[in-house]
Amino acid sequence: MSNRRSFLRLGAGLAAGGLAAGLPAVATAAPATKWDEEVDVLVIGSGFAGLSSALNAKRQGLGKVLVLEKMQVIGGNSAINGGWFAVPKNPIQLSQGIDDDSPAELVKDQMISGRGMADEAMLTQIAEHALGAYHMCVDAGVEFRKNFNIQVGGHNKARAIRTKHGTGGDITTKLYEAGKKEGVEYRLQHYIEDFILNSQGEVEGVMVRRGYRFPDQKTGSLIRIKANKAVICASGGFTRNMALRAAVDPSLDPTLDGTNHLGATGEVMLAAMAHGALPVHLNMIQTGHWGSPDEGGFGWSNALLSIGWHEGISVSVLSGKRYMNERADRLTCSTAIMKNRHQDGTPAYPLVLFNYNDHPDDDRVVRALRDEMAWKVDSLEQLAEKFNLPLTELKQTLAQWNAQVSKRTDPDFGRKMDTAVELKPPFVVSRIWPKVHYCMGGLKTDMGGRVLDCRTMKPIKKLYGAGEVTGGVHGHARLSSTSCLECLTMGMIVPKTIKADA
Repeated sequence: MSNRRSFLRLGAGLAAGGLAAGLPAVATAAPATKWDEEVDVLVIGSGFAGLSSALNAKRQGLGKVLVLEKMQVIGGNSAINGGWFAVPKNPIQLSQGIDDDSPAELVKDQMISGRGMADEAMLTQIAEHALGAYHMCVDAGVEFRKNFNIQVGGHNKARAIRTKHGTGGDITTKLYEAGKKEGVEYRLQHYIEDFILNSQGEVEGVMVRRGYRFPDQKTGSLIRIKANKAVICASGGFTRNMALRAAVDPSLDPTLDGTNHLGATGEVMLAAMAHGALPVHLNMIQTGHWGSPDEGGFGWSNALLSIGWHEGISVSVLSGKRYMNERADRLTCSTAIMKNRHQDGTPAYPLVLFNYNDHPDDDRVVRALRDEMAWKVDSLEQLAEKFNLPLTELKQTLAQWNAQVSKRTDPDFGRKMDTAVELKPPFVVSRIWPKVHYCMGGLKTDMGGRVLDCRTMKPIKKLYGAGEVTGGVHGHARLSSTSCLECLTMGMIVPKTIKADA
């Protein structure tokens, strides 16, 4: 089923909050008369959640496991993300002398970020599996940066580790290799047209377009694959489905670029919803406040600003002044950034600056300067001229900031100042503007990952969900470094649920 057909099938009854008023009253798919292939567990999607689910399904002894990926490469959005992973009590954290963290501390931060809409029980379960997911990665050969564990936006502890190369591909490649070694089968260019249900509403398998070439939905040939024990939806979010994005959140600036790959269009989620799967929080779409208007897609800005947010400041080009707590959560920062506009409503891209001499050989700085999504400036005068800032106000801002650094206090915005440094030229300067990044909404599941039916509020038999395709976990805003955590841990939990159900 194509994005458009799935979307139209849902009809106008899909409210912005994600309620299921417009969904059909009965399942419409007829039982398959002929299966082209049969497996035990079918996993849709090959990001963190899909790879973890497949590997752990094998380890649970669930039989033949097949992963279907619609694109031409393994990994989805996970392969291009920043490689951040929140793990309370991780070995690096403990070696730094931080021994007062816990899963409960992480959940406390997530509940604040969720603005009253997060699922505390689900977040607790996920946090309690964090160390297990970390060890699964390490055992598969994933390398994390030596002695690197920092406090990222919205967290009250330093608990975020990062992969060696600063990309999620460090994890997806190793989990893929581990799965291959243990007997998981992977297939690329397989597009899910629809789920196939029997007369009792139980998922029996899927209709697949084999040989699909994105984005042409007429390519490939249709086959039916039966799943004896489970179909796991791990297909990610829908930020690149512009029609759906606009329908569920008309307030979201349609001109915003996105960090996700072009195939993040949500058709698997829509197909499940058309068979009664309950959607929640679809209007809660998150922007990443570390986006750069000077590069497309995910880019390097996220890596560069892991320095800028901690050591430097962000200033408005309109006023030359700071305008936010640079270490707040994503929603808080994105909202503050997007208020910076010219009188005609066009973006007035704010700047982030930090000391060049503190990081001249850092690969994050070298790459950013090479690709011209950041610049080295030798003085405040040069900075003001290049970006058309009011020089007098800019000088006052830096003088005030440096005084606050010496006192380790920020009376203006309440920022935590433990990593702040006095600023002096030359500077690394980059422009920022949020990018659409993550869908907090999706299919509602129970604690075990069973997808719920909106008509009965009970699980749809043999249909499971893991990762960004699911909703209702993080609430209004997800904290940085917790998507990797959720996807990997639910990939451990769901196979246990399937084994119990089977």
